[in-house]
Amino acid sequence: MDRQKEQLIFVTGYFGADIRGEAERIAAGKGRPVLLLDPLIEEADGRSIARLCMMGGEHAYRNAEYEQVGKICREYASAPLPVVACGDGILYDEDTRAMILQHTLVIAGEDMEPEDLWRRARQDETTWHAFMKFGTEEEKRRAFEAHHERQRKLFNEIRQSEIGDAV
Repeated sequence: MDRQKEQLIFVTGYFGADIRGEAERIAAGKGRPVLLLDPLIEEADGRSIARLCMMGGEHAYRNAEYEQVGKICREYASAPLPVVACGDGILYDEDTRAMILQHTLVIAGEDMEPEDLWRRARQDETTWHAFMKFGTEEEKRRAFEAHHERQRKLFNEIRQSEIGDAV
C-alpha cells in the first residue's frame, strides 16, 4: 500500500483511556469526520453492545467489529477519510487487526500510568467488560490488571511490527 496516500485512522487503546476523545482530537486537527464503531455495530445489529455481548458473548461482538471495519475500509476509500474510534479489544481478532494495520493506528493511553487508567476505568459506567460489573473491588482490580497486561503485550507486539504512518 502506498503510505503517501491519506489513510483511514483507527484509534483504540488501553481500557480506561479516552479513546473517543483522542479520535475527536485527531479528527479536528486533520479536518476529518469521526466514526464511532460501537454505534455503527448497534445500528447494524439492532441490539445494544451490552445485549449483543450478553446474548452472543465476546465472539459475537468481535465478529460484528470485523464486519463493520471491513465495511468502513470498503466504503471510505477516498476523502473525506474518517477517524474511527474503536473499542479497547478490537485488535485481539487477527483478521480485524490485519485490516486495521493496512491503515494508520493510534493507541490511546500509552502515556498513562496503569493507576490512572484504573481510576478512569472504575468511573466508566458504560463498559461492557463483565469483570468490571461483578465482584469485590479487589477482584475487579486484579481483573483490570490482568486485562491491562494482556493489552500491553499486544500493543508492544504491534508496535514492533509496522503499524502504518505516525499521526
